[in-house]
This record gives sequence, C-alpha cells and structure tokens, in this order.
Amino acid sequence: MTQALAMLPPVINQTTAPVPLDPWSAAGFTAIAVASGYLAFRGSPWMLGVLAFSVPFAGYRDVAHTTITLEKCVALGTAVGLLLGGAPVWPRSTGTRRVLLAGAFVLAAIALSAVQAEYRLPVAREFFKEAQYLVLLWCAATIIERTARSEVYFAPAVAASSAIVSTLAISQAIIGGAPSGILINGHALPRVAGTSEGPNQFAGYCESVLPTIWVWPMLVASYAPLRNYANFSTAAALVLSQSRAGIVVIALAYAALRRWARAAAAAALVPLCAGAIAGLLVIAGWFIIRAHAGWTDFWHLFLFDIPGQQQGGVSTRTQLWPAAVTLFLRHPLTGVGAGNFELLLSTVGLPGVRTNAGSLPLQTLAEQGLIGFAALVVFATVALRETYVRRAASPLALAACLAFAALLAHQLVDVLFFYPKAAELSFLLLGAGTAARGTSSR
Repeated sequence: MTQALAMLPPVINQTTAPVPLDPWSAAGFTAIAVASGYLAFRGSPWMLGVLAFSVPFAGYRDVAHTTITLEKCVALGTAVGLLLGGAPVWPRSTGTRRVLLAGAFVLAAIALSAVQAEYRLPVAREFFKEAQYLVLLWCAATIIERTARSEVYFAPAVAASSAIVSTLAISQAIIGGAPSGILINGHALPRVAGTSEGPNQFAGYCESVLPTIWVWPMLVASYAPLRNYANFSTAAALVLSQSRAGIVVIALAYAALRRWARAAAAAALVPLCAGAIAGLLVIAGWFIIRAHAGWTDFWHLFLFDIPGQQQGGVSTRTQLWPAAVTLFLRHPLTGVGAGNFELLLSTVGLPGVRTNAGSLPLQTLAEQGLIGFAALVVFATVALRETYVRRAASPLALAACLAFAALLAHQLVDVLFFYPKAAELSFLLLGAGTAARGTSSR
C-alpha cells in the first residue's frame, strides 16, 4: 500500500543553504510589515488572528548574521502599529505584567551569560529571540485589552494555519518527502514535520494548536467543519511525527481539559481520536508492509530508545545530558553562554556533533548557569499560575495553561524554545490568556 502511494523517497535529507534577501522579497516583507502595522493602528479585531496564522510560515531570507521571516515582519509591524495607535507600553492586566517581568528576568540571565561566553554572537541571537517572544506576548495582550471581539478570530486563525500545515505533514507520511526518519530493518520510515525544522519541533507547535482548537466552542459556536478538520488533521500529524513526548503530553493535556471543561472535551473527542487512529494506521502500514517489521517493532515507537538512527550531527541523550552537566560545572553561576552549547560539544568529547542538550533544564544550566535556571523556573511558575487562576473564567487562559504546561513538560526531554515555530504560538496564547476579559463572545 505505502509503496504504491509513495511518489517521493520516504525521507529526504534536507540541506540548508543561505537565501539572501533580494529586492522582491524585501518589498514583500516591507508590504507585510506595513499592512500589519496599519491593521494594528486601526484596531482591527483580525490582528490577533493574523499573528497566530503567520507562526508556522517563515520564508527565510538571510541578512548578515540573522534571518528575516514572515512572522518577524508581522510582529514588528503589529508592535509599531499598536504603539503609534496609542497603546500603553505597560499592559493593564496585572497577570500580563507579572509574566513580562518574569520574562525580563530571563532576558537579563541571557545577557549575563555573555560574561563567560566563548562565542558572543549566539548570546545576542538568543537574547533577541527571547525579546521577540515577549513582544509577541505583549502584542497579544494589548490587542485583547484594546480591541473588542479580537479573541473570536484567534482560534479560527490557528485552526486554518494548522489545517494547512498538518495536511502537508500528512502528505509527507503518505507520498514521502519527510525531513526526518528512522531506520527499521534497513528501511527509512518517515517522521513528518510539516513546515517545521523537525518532527519534535512540529510536535511542540501542535501542543499549542490543539488546546486552542479544543476551547474554540467556548468562544464562538460557528465554523464547526474547520474546527473538526483541524482537530483531526493536527492529531493525525502529531502521531505521524512519532514524537513520543509530544503524544504523551497532549494526552495529559486532554485529561486536564476533561477535568476543567467537560463539555469542550466532549466536543473535541471524536475528531481527536479519529485523527490519532488514522495516524497510527499509516505508521502501521509503513512498519509492517514496507519495513516488514512485526508488532513488537511497532510498539518501539513509544520507547525512548527507538530502533534506528537519525542522520547528521545528532547524538543521543545518554551522551548529551552528561555533556551538559560537564559544561555547567565549568561556570556554574552564569553558564558557558546562551547558544554556545552546540558549539562547545567538541570540547567535551563529542566532535562533529552540533545539536541541543535534549533537555531545556539541562541546556539552561549549561548555557546560563544557576541564574538562568532560576529565571526559567520563575518564568514557568508565573506563567502557569497566571493562566491557571484564570482558566475557569477565560477559555484563552485555559488553552494557554494547557499549552504552556504541555510545552514545558515536553522540554524535560527536548529543547523547543530554540525554534520560533514551536514557541511563538504558546507566547501568543500566554499574552491573550493573561489579558482576556473572561467573557465568552459566543
């Protein structure tokens, strides 16, 4: 079956090459930023949805040591438009203020890590990336506070973009062309990623998408076909990513939803389960028909030491976690520098390997030391508390609590904040959830 359907190799080893900014792309990015700024300046209720829709689409163009992307232009235009429209720099919501203050603590820890950094440019990159996340959080909170009914357009925009990306991911599993895979009996089997950099990063994006879709009926009762398809396709694509941590934390998030909002959980159950089953059937087809594997191998999907190998400069957690501890012990207070972990692996016995630590707490300890780890703990605690206390009154706060908790739990065994496509939607949710007025727009 899978051999008949496959039109491309199951796995295509992707290579990255710089794409310089040309006049046409510069004009396009400028137009996007100006349009976003105009909509934000005029107080359009669509703006929060535009921010959410742009997250998984990049269109990378390289300029000097950074990239220009679609979501950066939308975020920049929105922030400038809001400020020109008279938006206060300090949000009215006390919850959003607390989260921004905790985020400023994280920014300070990143900047402080430059003291011992061997490479300063990655520190600057991580600093501005974290600043970008906080700008998105501020934009979402400010739009919610200033623009009536803006929350109504948030969930449909998330569903629309996720439907596009998840459909692409499902096609990678059926016709081939996935960016990552595993080897079973000498056969490469796909792990889908949609428009993300890899399957685990795609799972991180799904962890913010699904809670948003689940609370949609609590915001507005229309567009049920889009909601159900997005729920189905995202669940199927998440399973097809074969991210065990992603699947587990989403299952836990849904269990929490059933406890806190039983009606919303009931509305999401059928398309969610149907998508998960569809994804499992496609994986079973690859395993059993193409790789001639048995059911025992199929169950290895849910083990952390899955049989197979990943291509290209990637080591295992059993090697990366001790390396992180070793780097942490070099400079326990401020770390070896944000963004420096992958550049220093050759100095701890892993030559030719460039990847993250496979654990956000361990990577934070290695790169930012005890100060950065404390900042991370404070930020996570404040973010979860501010959304948790509002979950009963605000559907967006409920979605933000579920999504951010899932993303943090996943990062016990991965690092996703490094990738904007995996992190940005959760920060938008966090801003919208902490500033939401707590009323339904149904």
